[in-house]
Amino acid sequence: ISLHSGMALSRVYFTVDVHQLMSNEGSRVFVTGSCSCLGEWVPERALPLHPHESNPTRWVGSIETNDDVLQFRYFVGYKLFGEVDRLIICAWEAHLIPRHMLIKAETRDGECRKNHIDLFDYYAGRHSCSEGWLQYDEENEILLSIHGKALKFYKSDRVNCKIKVNSLDVRRRSGLNGCPPSKDEEDEVDEDEDDLPPLPSHSGTLLSVLSSTSSNCKYSPQTEKGVTFNNLRDYLVFRTRSCAVEYLAFFIEILSEEGKRIGTCYALPSTLQDSSGQTSIPFINSSGRPIGQITVEYLFIRNIRIPHPRQLMDKTYARHWKKRSTIEVGHRGAGNSYTKFAVARENTIHSLNVAAFNGADYVEFDVQLTKDKIAVIYHDFHVLLSVARRTKDGANVEPSSTDYHEMALKDLTLSQLQLLKMDHLAHPELQQQQHHVSKLTSDTEEEADYLPFPTLIDALHKVDMDAGFNIEVKFPMMQEDGLHECANYFERNNFVDIIIADVLRNALDRRIMFSSFDPDICAMISMKQNRYPVFFLCVGETQRYARFKDQRCSTSLASVNFACGADLLGVNFNSEDLLKDPRPVRRASELGLVSFVWGEDLDKKEHINYFKRDVGVDGIIYDRIGEEERRQNVFVVEREMKRALNLSGNSTPQRTRSPDRDRTTAPITPQIPSIQEETKDSTGDSTGIIQQTPIST
Repeated sequence: ISLHSGMALSRVYFTVDVHQLMSNEGSRVFVTGSCSCLGEWVPERALPLHPHESNPTRWVGSIETNDDVLQFRYFVGYKLFGEVDRLIICAWEAHLIPRHMLIKAETRDGECRKNHIDLFDYYAGRHSCSEGWLQYDEENEILLSIHGKALKFYKSDRVNCKIKVNSLDVRRRSGLNGCPPSKDEEDEVDEDEDDLPPLPSHSGTLLSVLSSTSSNCKYSPQTEKGVTFNNLRDYLVFRTRSCAVEYLAFFIEILSEEGKRIGTCYALPSTLQDSSGQTSIPFINSSGRPIGQITVEYLFIRNIRIPHPRQLMDKTYARHWKKRSTIEVGHRGAGNSYTKFAVARENTIHSLNVAAFNGADYVEFDVQLTKDKIAVIYHDFHVLLSVARRTKDGANVEPSSTDYHEMALKDLTLSQLQLLKMDHLAHPELQQQQHHVSKLTSDTEEEADYLPFPTLIDALHKVDMDAGFNIEVKFPMMQEDGLHECANYFERNNFVDIIIADVLRNALDRRIMFSSFDPDICAMISMKQNRYPVFFLCVGETQRYARFKDQRCSTSLASVNFACGADLLGVNFNSEDLLKDPRPVRRASELGLVSFVWGEDLDKKEHINYFKRDVGVDGIIYDRIGEEERRQNVFVVEREMKRALNLSGNSTPQRTRSPDRDRTTAPITPQIPSIQEETKDSTGDSTGIIQQTPIST
């Protein structure tokens, strides 16, 4: 590839070694970067590299350019055919700062980096690799989960079976029975398949084993003899990418311990009505007789289908975490106010800004959708509509005679939430006990920032930009006792799309992390966007909260396995569980995951100190942050330290500001670069605290 110009061109070479990432047939290595020769960070326009003549794990390529500086990343991809050829990204380098080269300084005799060899995912002393995200409307990620009492035999109770799942295209006879076509079929196969595209429409099927004793939670190719499955013990997830779901099928084999086939069946995704659910499929033996059935849970993840900025490969924070002193996060802003005392009504713009002013590094809040599909901030799935009784002459009666009607937030529009008189679910009981807690809606006029149900967009624009956002995405789950938190909810993909699109359009350079108790929601957020990290919230072993039925969050160790397999950044543990057994934090660290902790126990200072000093968690989420002991945002501290170093090292220091930050509304505290832009080194924990003068609130 050449750029024709009057300036002297340099031949720039790219050589990279890639190990254990070519899991899909047809995979190859690409390089994208800041110049037009490398596609300007657009994956489809990236430079494809070629296998080295003598080294099968080495990939090479070159361009000619007259640029002085070049930034670039390597990624592994393969092509699938739907309506057209599509480049699917299966792994890409996710370092905070892309690779870069100073072309003029490194050029010798017109050639740059001719003998330089890179190692895929390793740069600047760090390994960082992320899975690809969904880019195209016809592209789907299909997950099949087998768990619980999934296997049922009609005449016997077999144990220690093995399962194998292969994806196939029903238009191709090759592999329809799990085997290559016979010699008698070859001519018929060729004739039938002449009109089919040469590229496949789906990827191979990868496996993640999430059983509590598993050490193989990362997705990887299956073995020829399948994987062991025992009812009520094991949890298997099979994953395939497809650009033509209408022609996709899964061939499921039930095998003996020795690998002998017991039964088979087909699962056809195109016959499933919803994007998530459960289905039972009969399987037959070699003579065609039904001998049992297998229950499969399925999930379709598609790309974001709401207008949003195009996702490129120039910047990502999804795998970035700088080790420093424990990050402190304001729970629901300044704290839970409906069942406990707090200085501000929880989950309001005012509460979030109070926490930011008190030095919170991040503020945590809950997001769900209204009936008119607007993302709003509120914790519970239901509210109480308060309706005053009337006497026969029409006069209002005393407030003590108020009737309460429970309604799901999803059944109320934003305007209804803003106009109707409501209370928190716990309000009537707490009122009887004479607890002094916040009312959901006030009897008097209030400024907008003090009102409940702020939109996510309002929060992104109105809350101090120095405070990062920990956005908990609320989605109802089935509880262990069989009760559902909220029935007939939104379709998962559309629900997640609305929230992510709001963030991508309005976050600017604010620090963002997503979290959810629902493992499928976590997987979807991770697969739909390439910019922000995702944390899995878990309850674990608890006597305090309702436990969820989902096996993936039944214990803290199971949650760690899921987060690792789903390529999430970390896990947010329940303090109640960790106080009994902190080992899940150690396991998370071994797998390269970041650990946060939340819970009622953090109302006590000694527990906060224990998790920070003894357990060594990376982040901690608690109520009433900065009230008892004033603190300062760690990112502000780091910014001030760097500014002081610049002042001491330069006679005429230049103050710089992020162009995105210049477009934001007036914040409470000084502007700083985001964590993603400021942490360009790996020097470890920041040190030093700048004292802040207390003020009255």
